[in-house]
Amino acid sequence: MYQLHQGDPISFADKILETHAINFSSMTLASSTNAIRGASVNPTRASGWTSFSGTVSTTPAAVYSDYRELHTTGTAAVLGFGSFPYMDSGASCDSLFGGQNIAYVSTGATVTTAAGAPAVGVFAHFLKTVIDGATFNSGGVAACAFMGFQANVTDVQARDTSIINAEVASGGIQNVIKFQCTAAKGATYLFNFTDDNGEPVSLTNGSDLNDISATANAGWIKVLVGSTVRYIPLYAVKA
Repeated sequence: MYQLHQGDPISFADKILETHAINFSSMTLASSTNAIRGASVNPTRASGWTSFSGTVSTTPAAVYSDYRELHTTGTAAVLGFGSFPYMDSGASCDSLFGGQNIAYVSTGATVTTAAGAPAVGVFAHFLKTVIDGATFNSGGVAACAFMGFQANVTDVQARDTSIINAEVASGGIQNVIKFQCTAAKGATYLFNFTDDNGEPVSLTNGSDLNDISATANAGWIKVLVGSTVRYIPLYAVKA
């Protein structure tokens, strides 16, 4: 294990180590301290504060490029990996990413069959929430992902803003969303809109639509249920 000293540069290049290069095992951090901390360290390259690269082949069969595990045994909440980029006052740029995941399959590589199994494939991001026999209160909430959009003062509703923004950058894909059940039951609802305020759904016709019993539809959405293709009709706004 390498012993750290103030002002001591660290280099493990071209070295074969028989143990962990840096080992903090069984260390308890004091309040508001970090195992590794860098403040006012300004990146001057695209790879940022840390940069690792490497290559694996047939063994081991599966690897993590980064592995983190944090347990809570009481009321302390584990918030996972935090990334907080800011566009400060005076900044002017077209992009700001809180995280970037790119799964890249190169020419000459082969994506083998998933045989219909879920969670097997090429995913830029994999999310899974497990409730393993735990007590789940009636007011409890769980999901694979939570996404919130917050617009303070500035009204951006008329702009190109969304909860999910996706594209097909080349070629074509089969599904925008694919849902499959490996359990006995699936989801109770396809969508759950908690508010009936007309944005984006309404439980009443109002004056927006014609009586569709005698009105031809003005488009459709194609869906696949099991092995059967079906269409959801779309109707134009009342003239």
